[in-house]
Amino acid sequence: MKKITKTIVSIVAILLLHLAPIFAFEPNDSLVLQLLQETKNEIQQTNQGWLLKINQLQIELAELDELIFLMAKNDTKEDLVKKVNVLLQKDILRNRLGTAAEDYQLELSKIRYRKGIELIKMIYEKILGLDHHFTSLQTYQNVIMLSNPHSFPEFKKAQDVLKEKMNKKQSVRLPALLQSNPYISMTYTLLASVLGGGDKKNREKDLDQVACILDFTVRMNADLHLIYYETEFLKESNRALKVECIELFKDYAKVVGYHTSLLECRKEDDWETMYKKLNEYLNTMKETALQPDGSKKVYQQQVNLEFSIDRLLQFMDNYSAFISQGGKYYQKFQTILNNYTNEDICQSKLPRQFGDLKKDIEMSILKFNEAYNISELQGSKLKDLMYGIQD
Repeated sequence: MKKITKTIVSIVAILLLHLAPIFAFEPNDSLVLQLLQETKNEIQQTNQGWLLKINQLQIELAELDELIFLMAKNDTKEDLVKKVNVLLQKDILRNRLGTAAEDYQLELSKIRYRKGIELIKMIYEKILGLDHHFTSLQTYQNVIMLSNPHSFPEFKKAQDVLKEKMNKKQSVRLPALLQSNPYISMTYTLLASVLGGGDKKNREKDLDQVACILDFTVRMNADLHLIYYETEFLKESNRALKVECIELFKDYAKVVGYHTSLLECRKEDDWETMYKKLNEYLNTMKETALQPDGSKKVYQQQVNLEFSIDRLLQFMDNYSAFISQGGKYYQKFQTILNNYTNEDICQSKLPRQFGDLKKDIEMSILKFNEAYNISELQGSKLKDLMYGIQD
């Protein structure tokens, strides 16, 4: 028995040592910091209380073992009765030790589960923030404007002037369908400037007015549309993540008998009801454990709690992967915009939307790296937080 209790105490001591490095980092998000600090405090308090109880039981068991050793030399009937009583007391202490270990595990499960709820709340708010972020971006409007030369007043004006200067015998009117095509429209404008009538110098001057616009739209058209479509992909991915988070909460909460949706719970600020359901669930587990053959049912209830936490860890992996992917996408967009070959030459003639698009992307990179990225809760760090173990 000494060996068993010492082993248990050693395990808990190692657990306490392992918890220290988990919280050694400084998160850049106040909500994350609060979550980590509260979890650290609660786990430490639980461990300390359990260790005190185990130490006391260990001392009492050691005293009984010593008493049994002393009585082993006596074979009288009276001593035999004492031995039986001591052995019975030892069995009672062993049962109390087992109950203490079960209570400790239940208390840890309670802490993990509650912190899981808080983590879901926090991540859902970040997903909503991303949703608002994508909605507020002017990427679509900026891309449409920048990728179409017809959006530039200078181009429209030069195009009209060049058309008028063309020799009427050579003039060919473009159908409306082709006029709306930016590539054909640009080609037509170039031909008009080269083959049209009027003074050559004036035509060259008119062409020079739109040279930067033509160069920018031809070189950047495909890249700008790539930015638009990949931004749309990120928006849809975030919406899918939001749906997944809502479904996760539903499955997470129903384990303890809470069936209100995340949206309704958030709206009504009904979190305390869910915590109450958790306490009721744990009390039921304790009552079930006292029943004959109740251990199997308690084990299943414990598995349900732990499986919910596993589901949360999987979702956090998905969230982290999405944030990492989003950050890389915007870094790619930034590289694309910063590599327009003739930006120095045409800087004064490029529209303000080009600068706005750059600012949107810079802001997005900053948000993905700081506001939405939770490096403190990724991979093994989150596992350590929820389970108090290290790989």
